[in-house]
Amino acid sequence: MRFSYPPYPFWSVWIYLSTSERLFLLLLGGMCVYFLCSGVITLSRARKVRGSLVRADAETILAALRQRSAKADKLRGTAFLLFGVVLFENMQWAYVNIDKSKTPGGWVVLQNFQTHFAFAFNVFFILLILHISEWLVSALLNRIAVHLKPQGLA
Repeated sequence: MRFSYPPYPFWSVWIYLSTSERLFLLLLGGMCVYFLCSGVITLSRARKVRGSLVRADAETILAALRQRSAKADKLRGTAFLLFGVVLFENMQWAYVNIDKSKTPGGWVVLQNFQTHFAFAFNVFFILLILHISEWLVSALLNRIAVHLKPQGLA
């Protein structure tokens, strides 16, 4: 059925994935594009904040960037929960053997789990990359916020 060694890239097990798993991967791809665009916008506006001489403008831009970062964090959390729903909804069908083959049932179940594990590995890896990128953006925003604190309160 599958001839490469684990972990499988999602394009190699695409034909074995269910419709909901495929839809989730497409949604995750769209989310990655959103995160990439959001990261580029955040970095370009962060440069503007660093070069800004007007403190009120810098604080307003920084507040908007932090709000954008919080929304992205909630989106990533929602994607993680939806991933759990999709994974476990599809794992329920791993034991179903429709044809009347002479292959032992345990072997069929293990092969079906192999597809779900490949799907899970790829999604976890993508979510890890998104988490690390958001963490770096958040660290940048925190560093900028430290430079904007009033000097008299320290």
